[in-house]
Amino acid sequence: MSSSPPPKSKNLVYGSDDKLFGCIERNQAQSGKSFGKFLDAGTGSHSLRWIASLIVGKENKQDNKDGNNGNGGSTDDPMSFLNIEEYTAITADEGMKQTVLKEAQELGIEKYGRILIGNWQTTSTGSSSSTELCHGEMYDTILADYLVGAMDGFSPYYQDMIFPRLNQHLKPGGRLYVIGLNPIPHRDDSDANANIICKVARVRDACILLAGHRCYREYPVEWIERHLEKVPGLKVVQSSRFPIMYSHTAIVRQLNVARSKLPLFPSRALAKEMGEVIDDLERQSLEATARSPNGRIRFGFDYVVTAEKSLEMER
Repeated sequence: MSSSPPPKSKNLVYGSDDKLFGCIERNQAQSGKSFGKFLDAGTGSHSLRWIASLIVGKENKQDNKDGNNGNGGSTDDPMSFLNIEEYTAITADEGMKQTVLKEAQELGIEKYGRILIGNWQTTSTGSSSSTELCHGEMYDTILADYLVGAMDGFSPYYQDMIFPRLNQHLKPGGRLYVIGLNPIPHRDDSDANANIICKVARVRDACILLAGHRCYREYPVEWIERHLEKVPGLKVVQSSRFPIMYSHTAIVRQLNVARSKLPLFPSRALAKEMGEVIDDLERQSLEATARSPNGRIRFGFDYVVTAEKSLEMER
């Protein structure tokens, strides 16, 4: 009995709906290779849901190949060969590990891979194979999804070493995809609306520090490209930028991060005053988005940098 391909799951993230993962899918398609054995070097729910879409996609393609789609197994999708055979997902946070484990179970992809807690700063120098993260393992594709920006919270001052570290696990001919946020400047006096985004970032980070926590530290796309090119055998083959359109809801999410830190402030008085600053910024952001076209403020950009490892690095 034939059946149609299942509809998109609301829990999955598809490249057709996500500009950053969509860019990665297009770049990978141009290489003519599937994603193969896949390493998510800094996992989270969003990237895992995208990985799941490529695993589920592989299952659907197998059904089509077996003739279960009612059209003899043919497909018109030029990227139908893209899939992930198996995955390893890494996080340095125990809470995130539990979240992602639950997510993998709900998505039904736990049998295709594993989720590990670890820190890339642990290297082979003075370490045994039992303590080095992913010791001796090699992957066709590696994803660093906002990993560099998050490192200041888990492995500060190691950012310049992360690409050589990941390169140890990339097969010759394989690809490393780096997603990041270009740093938000301290201020922007040329655009009052855009300057609201700068103010929000400053207040959010101030609250994180006053709570005794570490902030993320984003790096410019030029820094990423420069450090990738320094790694022997790696070559940047594509670099794409995607402007960010901030809605009021997106701004409030950042302000809520700041609010969540207030109970950890050293004094109630300071927390109360900072709370008033946050409330005022929320009002300002509502006014700013109302003044902007489509209710959004265009400011800054995300980026995807694609690096490929030379086949000459084959051992």
